[in-house]
Amino acid sequence: MVLTIVFASTTLYESGTRTTLASTSTSTSTAIRVSTVTSTTTQTTTVTSTLDLAKALTDAYLSHIATIESGNMTALAAQYEANATLYATTQGSNLGYYFDSVANITSFYRGELSDQCPPCFGVDFPFAGVANETYSITTSKDHNAGNVTSQLLLYGIGGPYGQSTFINGERFGISYVLQGDRWLISTESLIQISGGYCQMVSLTPDGVLICTPSSG
Repeated sequence: MVLTIVFASTTLYESGTRTTLASTSTSTSTAIRVSTVTSTTTQTTTVTSTLDLAKALTDAYLSHIATIESGNMTALAAQYEANATLYATTQGSNLGYYFDSVANITSFYRGELSDQCPPCFGVDFPFAGVANETYSITTSKDHNAGNVTSQLLLYGIGGPYGQSTFINGERFGISYVLQGDRWLISTESLIQISGGYCQMVSLTPDGVLICTPSSG
């Protein structure tokens, strides 16, 4: 980023006619005129961005998953470009769905398009948590685009077995573009890779979910 700063200075010059009177009756007149001259000085300053783009992209992705987990649709909508596209399907299926625009994407995540399942999350927001998450992040050479691939489990309470825990394995592929100092999602693919119920779940200290299958 280059900033150009202009400093202005003003100098007044006096020229012209003054009138002086002598003891005799002779007088001399001099005209007076004031002129303004403006000079400029240009100073150029170079500002280097200190934004860590890889960290910012990581934060954008983690915030995206946390927002899906919480079901905050207002925050979710702000994470996409206006003309973003979501592709959703299940692993091994020949049937997938495209959702164009932020309004349709948030409708999908709200579960308002359940007639277009798979995939279905199977439980209502908010989810209880995210587990078994792995992800990788890359940025383009010009640092204006980035990609994130990840796999994780979303889990929550629901389903036909009382208070059993529903788990849903998901694989994400997300393309980001840098706008100003923000990473926004341009395209997103979501593949449901597993689903089912656990009678009991436990989490290891490093975030791995252990499921005891439901007997029902």
